[in-house]
Amino acid sequence: MKPPLTAFLLLTPLFTGAQTAPAWTPTPTPSSGTIVAQILVDGLWAPPGATLAAFDPQGHCAGSTTLFAEGQVTYSTLTVYGDDTTTPEDEGMNGTEPFSLQLFLPATGSTLTWFGPDGGHQLSGWTNTNGAPMPGYDDPQAVLAFYSNSNLTCASDVDGDGLVAVTDLIALLGDFGLACQDLNN
Repeated sequence: MKPPLTAFLLLTPLFTGAQTAPAWTPTPTPSSGTIVAQILVDGLWAPPGATLAAFDPQGHCAGSTTLFAEGQVTYSTLTVYGDDTTTPEDEGMNGTEPFSLQLFLPATGSTLTWFGPDGGHQLSGWTNTNGAPMPGYDDPQAVLAFYSNSNLTCASDVDGDGLVAVTDLIALLGDFGLACQDLNN
């Protein structure tokens, strides 16, 4: 007797190592804006089927989508919902409040948080565009890069602020001068 197809489909994730996505379920509301971008993880295209979600500062899921590939490139069209002012619940974005992005990778079961070049994880610029791409998030060539180790630091970032600035370079040169002076003594 052959096992039923249903049992096969239910057990397949257990044998393939796939993980279940978090319960990121936004509440659709009358106001929304869309983020269009290419998605990288550790410098490589994110796997299609990964889940990208947006969160308001209170931690409410304001939008969630599954990544898709076109050729070798992985894209996202993430609809981020605003708060419905006719209800007492907080369903999404309010005005100009910042939001954050998280990416769930089903193959590893890991969740990554987006960090910007300044080391911060908050994005700004949400606006109600009635579902159209939001200004600043409407370029399909723009890239959102996620890293599996967000604690990566650059050896040249002496003050640890996430940026390599002139002050860091001066500090490095000062340390180099002290090291050379010690060798001469």
